[in-house]
This record gives sequence, C-alpha cells and structure tokens, in this order.
Amino acid sequence: MAFSFDNETPQHTVHLEEFSISSHLINNNEYIQFIEADGYQQFEHWLDDGWTWRQQNKVTQPLYWTKRDGKWFVYTLGGLKPLDLSAPVTHVSYYEANAFAHWAGRRLPTEFEWEISSSKFDWGQRWEWTSSAYQPYPGYQPRVGAVGEYNGKFMVNQMVLRGAAITTSKGHSRNTYRNFFHPEFRWQYTGIRLAL
Repeated sequence: MAFSFDNETPQHTVHLEEFSISSHLINNNEYIQFIEADGYQQFEHWLDDGWTWRQQNKVTQPLYWTKRDGKWFVYTLGGLKPLDLSAPVTHVSYYEANAFAHWAGRRLPTEFEWEISSSKFDWGQRWEWTSSAYQPYPGYQPRVGAVGEYNGKFMVNQMVLRGAAITTSKGHSRNTYRNFFHPEFRWQYTGIRLAL
C-alpha cells in the first residue's frame, strides 16, 4: 500500500451524483472579470462569514495584488512584477473562491468529485479549494502518537484543498492528499477549479 496520512483513511464508499468539473484552473484574467464586475462589493455572492471577513479586512483582490496606473501587478519573491493574465489565480481564500464560483454560476467541487476526476485534468500548480469541510472519514481512528494528535485535533472549522502546488514536494503531490486550511487563509498557493 502506498504511503498515506491517517486523515486520508480508511478507504470507504462515497456516492456521487452526476456532475461536471472544469479541465482548467481559473486564471488571473478570469478573476479580474469578477473584480471588475464588483464581485467583492456584492453580498449575494458571499457566505455570511466570508462577507464579514472581507469587510473587516477590507479585501478587494487576491493577496499580493496591487493596481497601478490601471494595470495589475503582483508581489513575488523576485519583487513586484506585472500580473501574468494567463497564469492560474493564486493566494485566494476559500471565501473568495466560493464567491467567485457563485458569481460564475458554478460551485467548488467536493473533495471526492475532485479526486475521482483528477486523472482527466492537469493538477499540481495550485492547491485547489473544495467545498468539503475537513472532517474525519467514516471509521477514522487517530494513530497513536504525534500524527494522530495533530490530525485529530485539527478536524474542525477548516476546508479541504486537493492537488498540490508548484512549491509542494513530490512525496506530497498525489491526488489523495488532503490538505486543509481555515477558510480565510490565502498565503498558501491556492487556486480555483469550478464544478457544476
């Protein structure tokens, strides 16, 4: 059996209704359309917690973005650079990803939809937000020791991300890896794939 973390076990049956999932990640140009359509100002696209977070933190674009003289730039490890419009959007929170999906008339996939479909699209550029809450699988038993202590205690108030990012080590780049973060976090390399 291949390596897995305890939060990825045990194997279990999941029933999925018919769905479709995008073959590509949302890119920066597509995300700018959301910004320019006042998506950050329209309550109807946002979860209540997300709207409160957006207002309290005055969030109006992805982390590290700035607009100067009508052009978008992004702060990178190499300094301020023009935004690559064709690159997948990154550094968005779950709240932003969910609002974008709602605005686009779509939704975020569940982690199981993502996993079953992952062989049909390229993944690994961004950790991809799913609509799945980070909870134990049916029959989950924490392992003895630090790993069980770690995963068991974190299974609350977080959302599952699937895939990997350009910064992820090869050992963690697999379609069964369950990453998890609080919905307001956006410093990690997160992206958006839509489902219907």
